[in-house]
Amino acid sequence: MICKEELQYPMGNSNDYVKKVNLIARNTWILVSCLIISCGNKKDALPTNVIPLASAVGKYNILNLGDYVTAIKYIPLETNDSVLIGEIRHIKYENEKILIGDHTGSCNLFDNNGKFICKIGARGQGPNEYLFLVQAFIHENLIYLRDAVKMLIYDFSGSLIENINLRSNDIPPEYRILKILPFKNNMYIMDVAVMGNAYYPKALLFETYQSKIKKLIEYPNHIKLDKNRSFFSNHEAAIMYRFGNGIRTYKSINDTIFTTIDNMEMKDAFIFDLGKYGPSLSYLEGKERNNYNFITPCNIFESLNHLFIEFNFRNYAPESFEKTPEIGSSGTIWIEDRIFSVFDKLSGKLTLMKQPIKEKLGFKNDIDNGPVIWPHYLSTNNEFVTYISVEEFMDYYNKIENPTPQMTEIAQSILWGDNQIVIIAKLK
Repeated sequence: MICKEELQYPMGNSNDYVKKVNLIARNTWILVSCLIISCGNKKDALPTNVIPLASAVGKYNILNLGDYVTAIKYIPLETNDSVLIGEIRHIKYENEKILIGDHTGSCNLFDNNGKFICKIGARGQGPNEYLFLVQAFIHENLIYLRDAVKMLIYDFSGSLIENINLRSNDIPPEYRILKILPFKNNMYIMDVAVMGNAYYPKALLFETYQSKIKKLIEYPNHIKLDKNRSFFSNHEAAIMYRFGNGIRTYKSINDTIFTTIDNMEMKDAFIFDLGKYGPSLSYLEGKERNNYNFITPCNIFESLNHLFIEFNFRNYAPESFEKTPEIGSSGTIWIEDRIFSVFDKLSGKLTLMKQPIKEKLGFKNDIDNGPVIWPHYLSTNNEFVTYISVEEFMDYYNKIENPTPQMTEIAQSILWGDNQIVIIAKLK
């Protein structure tokens, strides 16, 4: 037992010692409290690769373009008798080249000022022609056009470089080729389906040699709806896009965005937390085809810091409306029930977007008060790429009190009926 008289104060008088002890105790309490709070937050927080759709439903915000974009460039596409573009189905922008494929199957190349360069390929039944345009994209310094059985590769002058036969002994005839993207060197990732059979590989990795293909890897089916069996949609094309040196791939009935990396392994990149809003097992088995009470991602664009995601909200859509097709297209009226969103890859936050203008989906254009912006393509140079008709551009322009010199110059040079205006927005 220690007596009062035996107590020593090594730091001066007793009052000073007590003050220092109290200060140490208080700081220790603060440190412990912070550690407890931090541990609690870590326990409750989702990993930053989990996209928390379920907890975001019901909260919608208008997002300003200026928070994500530094500048906008409007590029009117050259119009003449031989270059009349219909409804755009494919748009790509790489290496200062704009590639446009329309609903007629025609494919045209323009420079970054909108000047027409040349037609790419031709639709037909010839050996170096395509029956219909399934894919059109630019990779490095080459242009790729694909139909169901062949992939044609061109240079920027429109000259054919290679005609790849997509059918080989390695690809069974019952495999339906849905999408292809270059991986590296002469290697490609192929998304496949087998009609009437849900149990099949997710994707194939193949290489080309002398215009023929050879299968290298058959990736397993990663989707597990229960502990006993796998399931994969047998009719929808995957969302596939390049990010860095890898290929991202995702199908809407899945909850995972996969990535194929340099060692050719396929692994998880992001996971959707759909919660109660995901499709039911009975729907996926084809027993509830008229059930629209679920949400699925339908398109994804990825930048360094963000995912720009389109969701099909179906019956949960708070601002659905009838969508009319573009003039001259073969489309029909349909219900627009998508919700656009931004996922911050650093913080793990998902923001669902409200329409900034009635029946217009995308970012509020606070940069020049012009068109609502949302990408149709995201370039490897970190740029939103989209387009607008001349008529819609002029509708915006006529409502702006102080249009920018760029918009005024375009408004004075375009004519009704001209080809579309491509919009390039540089991301921060």
